[in-house]
Amino acid sequence: MRVLVAAGGSGGHVFPALAVLEELHMEGGHSLGWIGHPQGLEAKVVEKRPWIEFFPLVSRGLPRDRPWSWPEALLRNLRAVKEARRIMQRFKPDVVLAMGGYPAVAPVLAAKTLGIPVALHEQNAVMGLANRFLSNFSDLVLLGFPQVEGCPRHAKTLFTGTPVRREIAAIPRALGEEFLVLGGSLGSKALLEAVVGMAPKLTEISDLKVRLVVGRAADPTEITRKLQKKGVHAEAHVFCERVEELLARARLVLTRAGGSTVAELACAGRPAILVPWEGAANGHQLRNAEFLHKTGGFLLVRERELSFLADLIAVLWSDTQRLERLGEATRAQARPDAARLVVEALKHLGKERA
Repeated sequence: MRVLVAAGGSGGHVFPALAVLEELHMEGGHSLGWIGHPQGLEAKVVEKRPWIEFFPLVSRGLPRDRPWSWPEALLRNLRAVKEARRIMQRFKPDVVLAMGGYPAVAPVLAAKTLGIPVALHEQNAVMGLANRFLSNFSDLVLLGFPQVEGCPRHAKTLFTGTPVRREIAAIPRALGEEFLVLGGSLGSKALLEAVVGMAPKLTEISDLKVRLVVGRAADPTEITRKLQKKGVHAEAHVFCERVEELLARARLVLTRAGGSTVAELACAGRPAILVPWEGAANGHQLRNAEFLHKTGGFLLVRERELSFLADLIAVLWSDTQRLERLGEATRAQARPDAARLVVEALKHLGKERA
């Protein structure tokens, strides 16, 4: 089977797509391609995996705060549809897997004009604007949550969960010894500022080691220096593709609530404090966090409540049994077979076309 992925923009789209292609690669006998931005995270990820053929495609989103830029963006995206058609005519995919967001728009429209089946994946509990549009041109919408607000009623849907790489699902159950702070692949300035601000209280917690992934939100050297100067044992990184190594060392995680992130935490069985980004489109991170908090394991803290975070961390850190119970509760929500379910759905679509 020939499978073409359209994914980019952030790790939340890229790594679930990679999990699916890795599953197909392990089977063998498939030709795998990826359409993405030549300067995006996806290009760096595919570069390390020569078994994926990469096709560069430049497209643009429509920034809500800069409507004057929309005409130029729309023109660029129209050109992208033509370029995507040429890519597909060359690669000849049996099916296209689109991971949502604006990088998927041109490839989905191009596939539709060529009669190529499209599976669209939505990672969050609220469907984004681009995916609501793309669902009209998709043969199947794959859902990361059992209920997704905003998904059109006419769409044919299948709940698969969000694909997670096998290495994450294989993390040992035993909790690690570090406090891990994740802001997503783009980083979170609010979370970093909160951690630096509560540094004096963190020094009172015995054996606390802090590891941070800062993304684009800060200079990791500067964050490390600030925390160490305040007496916190800390180490910061810009980004880490092998998140399974970070999660394996984690005892407790402070993180945003993107769909891919929470899926990885569940598969790893790590207790987590979710601080949803208030600026997320349609409040999807808050909806993700609320759903997971109600079903158990994940703790929910709003941005306005960050001043109380140090006290919560101190209480949790000293209660090993509670952390273990939380970890088991998060693991109970995991969908480690999500990538396999997506693969089976793609095969079914491919057979229908044949």
